[in-house]
Amino acid sequence: MHILVLVLLVSPFYLNDFASIFIKDWRLWLFIDYVGVKLFPLVVALWLIRSKKMRPAEFGLTTQSVPSFLVVFLIVALVGTVIDQNGYQLIAKLPDYSSLGDMPVIRSLAWNWIDLTLGLLLVGIVEELVFRGYMHTFLSRFTESSSAIVAISSVAFGLIHWSLGLHAVMITSIIGAVFMIAYLRTRALPPVMLAHFAINFIDFAGVVSKSIFKLA
Repeated sequence: MHILVLVLLVSPFYLNDFASIFIKDWRLWLFIDYVGVKLFPLVVALWLIRSKKMRPAEFGLTTQSVPSFLVVFLIVALVGTVIDQNGYQLIAKLPDYSSLGDMPVIRSLAWNWIDLTLGLLLVGIVEELVFRGYMHTFLSRFTESSSAIVAISSVAFGLIHWSLGLHAVMITSIIGAVFMIAYLRTRALPPVMLAHFAINFIDFAGVVSKSIFKLA
């Protein structure tokens, strides 16, 4: 059952990049993205919890104190943003392959901001449920090594960005490792989910100046 659940949860993320390569209409792209990699994994996770086949804690859904939440959120958001905004320059000379595709430009101002807010929030929630919460539960059945869990889960997370090039896979893998380390320390995903959203929002929304996080 655990392998079947893993396949159901992760496969939409790997398949979704084909939409970025072949789909040029932003409305169709959004439909595929929201149904395939936001709604479907979320429904699977909620069904597993509601049917009591899994506990919320197995997806990282636990509570913590407000000070702890804020500290974890701020540290993970800052570290992740610094890596995101500086990592590509640091590995620029390493071998890469050209981006195979990207999401089409959203021509509607309203839908663009829906995607930058609600959409990115859902990205943070669903990707953390799958690649930190469930991935930890799944890998823990085979190993007690925190290093192995961090390494395997971070590579699995990085590879969902395969269409964007090897550098994107490398940087997102490193950020994924930060997310998993934070989760292993706290066993609570909500602040990591919010940090994930913050990192993406800073990168894509253009509201917060990226220069703030540049090291050079």
